[in-house]
Amino acid sequence: MKFANHYLLASIFLVFFLGPIGFDYGLLSIMNLEILFLTILTFSIFLHEHNSKLFKLTVISLLIILINILFFDFNQSVLQYFLKLFIISVTIIELFKEIIRTKKIDFHIISSAISIYILIGIFWYLLFMFLLTIDPDSFYFRNLKEEHLSIDMIYFSFTTLTTLGYGDITPVSYTAKMWSITEAMIGVMFLAVMISRVVSLFGSKKKN
Repeated sequence: MKFANHYLLASIFLVFFLGPIGFDYGLLSIMNLEILFLTILTFSIFLHEHNSKLFKLTVISLLIILINILFFDFNQSVLQYFLKLFIISVTIIELFKEIIRTKKIDFHIISSAISIYILIGIFWYLLFMFLLTIDPDSFYFRNLKEEHLSIDMIYFSFTTLTTLGYGDITPVSYTAKMWSITEAMIGVMFLAVMISRVVSLFGSKKKN
């Protein structure tokens, strides 16, 4: 599981830091970014025990996503968003439980915390894309390009998570507004919880 966590973190950095560079300079397309994104889902699955029900459910979910992409429609569907949200959700819960149970701070725990924070941003990106699928007018885009919609919503999700918010993408519908507020609150609360957890672990280590 530790190695899966490290691979997950590496794949996250590949998609969110190198991926956009390749996209800007014509080295990657949206399809290539989607394939890279699937690596995050794949490594997320292997964080679970291989004989557990969660592992089997997430494998089945990923297979359905792949079949849907390869044989039916590459474009994101409601089913794909639902299954991706499921995989990301159970991964966040699994990593968070591990951080709560741990008695020591090491690189594995730090990488788990970083992975959770970025996965929260991915979760809300998927949720916002799902919302746009059922309500295309839920957001206002200052300069909208349909082919860049996924990149724009990833950008919006993470600027919201970090409470940065540049204002070039604005939630319009009440659902979009409330979800954006919720993501910002979760981003702040997660950092507060993680910092307090790290401080408590360091405090207990010094006592020992």
